[in-house]
Amino acid sequence: MSSLRAVRTTVAVATACALLAMPAVAQSSKAAAGAAAPRTGDESTRQARAPGSEGIAAVVNDEVVSVSDVNARIRMALLNAGAAANPETTQRLMPQVMRLLIDERLQMQEAKRQGVTVSASEIEDAVKRIAEQNRMNGQQLQEMLKRQNVPYSTLKDQIRALLAWQKVMQRRIRQEVVVGEDEVDAAMERLKANIGKPEYLVAEIFLAVDSPDQDDEVRRNAERLVEEVKRGGNFAALARQFSQSAGAASGGDLGWVRSGELSPEVDKALSGMRGGQLSAPVRTATGYHILLVRGQRPFGSSGGEVPMPVARPAAPRPQPRPDVAKATVNMKQIILPIESKEQAKSVKEQAEKLRKSIKSCSDFQARARETGMPESGDMGTMRVKDMAPGLQNLALGIPLGQASPVLMSPAAAVILIVCKRDMPMIQPPPEAQPAPPPPPAPTPIQEAKLPGREEIERELVSERAELLSRRYLRDLRRTAFIETRL
Repeated sequence: MSSLRAVRTTVAVATACALLAMPAVAQSSKAAAGAAAPRTGDESTRQARAPGSEGIAAVVNDEVVSVSDVNARIRMALLNAGAAANPETTQRLMPQVMRLLIDERLQMQEAKRQGVTVSASEIEDAVKRIAEQNRMNGQQLQEMLKRQNVPYSTLKDQIRALLAWQKVMQRRIRQEVVVGEDEVDAAMERLKANIGKPEYLVAEIFLAVDSPDQDDEVRRNAERLVEEVKRGGNFAALARQFSQSAGAASGGDLGWVRSGELSPEVDKALSGMRGGQLSAPVRTATGYHILLVRGQRPFGSSGGEVPMPVARPAAPRPQPRPDVAKATVNMKQIILPIESKEQAKSVKEQAEKLRKSIKSCSDFQARARETGMPESGDMGTMRVKDMAPGLQNLALGIPLGQASPVLMSPAAAVILIVCKRDMPMIQPPPEAQPAPPPPPAPTPIQEAKLPGREEIERELVSERAELLSRRYLRDLRRTAFIETRL
């Protein structure tokens, strides 16, 4: 996004904000497509090994990312995001963790090439700031990580890579980023022209697309992160871990951004969003943006930040419901008698095996005849209202042509199937439809308070530093040998 945003460049962010935001007590894709000659390991190695395994997850030039590195970083990401540690969540986060670790290897290799080092005292100072932010001391932080099975070295490695890359970028920024007086003047004129237009308080997770053949994979990674947030994951923590924009270090916070100065795709997405709303991945020329709108106001209004009310789920509209009094079903049944209590378990197992073999109503009828029980077979067309309440729910709810779960009684195991269903619906009355909520009251525009020249210059430098950092890392990926094996 080319805009005057209140973002912090990666070289200016406090390290303590960049790594952990633990809830309560405290709080990458596969190798980048576009890297030189990336190769994927065979299918048998794609499944993650046990957490203690020292198998190879990726090779980055002449260095290795181990499976244990990946597993430890996933556990730290789950801790940060407050997400449940289960196979599904792990699978969603793994591609981004892999990319993150590969990028860190490339950053450390470039720092070494340039003679940049990070001292042990710098790392310990960063750890101390993280602990203080989370109301702990260093020892408590280490114990908390240990309880979550996250090696202390995992945190230190992430800090070391961040600090090293900051030092590398500081050199490049001093050499390459220059903002002229005419550029500041032009930026101030654009700000004045925007007075009264909407501006949005936004956080984002940005995933870069370095080459066209990488697009599908990055989009899938973005969709996985959206799902993780919707499942209760902490947006700010996920941004800290995975976003590739300068605002990542502050939880993806972009501050106030103005309508008409962003990329057209992002601007269009924001114009239709409300406070508290999360966007689907938005594709721009540089990658995918996941947007979280936290507030809105007219640009230039005073009185501090005026967040929009959080979007609340609309009251559910009344839905059509089955007319049980008129509903009828054609059902079939299979009955397997239980002669004694000792037989109950074996009969149930037999019924389960039989149920799994049934694929259709014709299958069901054939299996019913095979039982030899006269009660098994077609039950004819029945009125749902004449059934017991529990059987009513089953008759109305199970898919047509699909065998029901095994129903057990002391005398028999029973399997049912619905082959035809006539279910009239009762429509809700028109007056029951809820009225749309009233639009929010407009915020009055008062005396405009625009940033000064120094602040504008800092923001211009920040934007260019972010773009420079992104391009620098992209070029490192393109010239690297990267092989992934997970």
